[in-house]
Amino acid sequence: MLPRTIVREAPIRTIAAPLLFLLALAACSDITVPGGSERFEPPPAYRLWWRMTQECSGRTGRLDDVRWYVVPGARTVRVGRNDVAGYWSSSDNTIVLAGESWMDGGVVRHEMLHALLFGGDHPRSLFLGTCGGVVACNDACIDDAGPPPPPPAGAVHVPPDSIEIGLEINPPAPGGPTLGGYFTLTVTARNRASHAVIVDLPENDGAHWRESFAWWMRDGARRVGESVLAYDPAVTYFEPGETKREVFDCHVNGDDDYETIPPGSYAVGGSYGGNRAAAQTLTLAP
Repeated sequence: MLPRTIVREAPIRTIAAPLLFLLALAACSDITVPGGSERFEPPPAYRLWWRMTQECSGRTGRLDDVRWYVVPGARTVRVGRNDVAGYWSSSDNTIVLAGESWMDGGVVRHEMLHALLFGGDHPRSLFLGTCGGVVACNDACIDDAGPPPPPPAGAVHVPPDSIEIGLEINPPAPGGPTLGGYFTLTVTARNRASHAVIVDLPENDGAHWRESFAWWMRDGARRVGESVLAYDPAVTYFEPGETKREVFDCHVNGDDDYETIPPGSYAVGGSYGGNRAAAQTLTLAP
């Protein structure tokens, strides 16, 4: 059977030069491992990502039960008539990743969630609900998940500065040999009100989609960061006391193509709809 394919439009990345590109992912059954792929053992960062995916989904499983393959140097992998960044197959519980995506946390966690569910669908309650912002889910994934629920009854429209913003760093002291230098920045947005709200995100220079979550890191004149757009309108609906989040993946002294950050001391912060959390000081070990 042909895979169910989701297409993810990646956010503009402001590290190095801004880029806008499409990533495709898939989940399927009985797909063979493509030629040119190489089997690999999950690197240390996968252990963190697996725990994160278990926690948000409420599902448990053994990372070591998944068979991992990568197609070195590939931007996409051909599956049937589709070019995808990665896919999970029920045959031998296998995940295959294109070389350019094998350390993309959102892509990898998406496929991990398929493995934990042992299924190829994209239930909204998980991919856009409890695991929303933890796993990549845009475009066809959102379509497959179905329309968002209506806004909470009696919800009040509020500006972004009505929302409490937080920032979590995991591991707390990134760099050096810890997880191979990979770490996550999780930006949280919490409705402090005792009633439901709909956040009116500011316009994004006339663009159709509006910015939701973002992070930034600054060292003197050097500044890096990225933002994501509110592809799913439910990201603006908050129940009383509800918290939403977005996980950003970074790498100390990594390759130049994906979120690499030199060691040093930085001011780091996050935002939702332009409403910023208080900056923290973060030291990245070499």
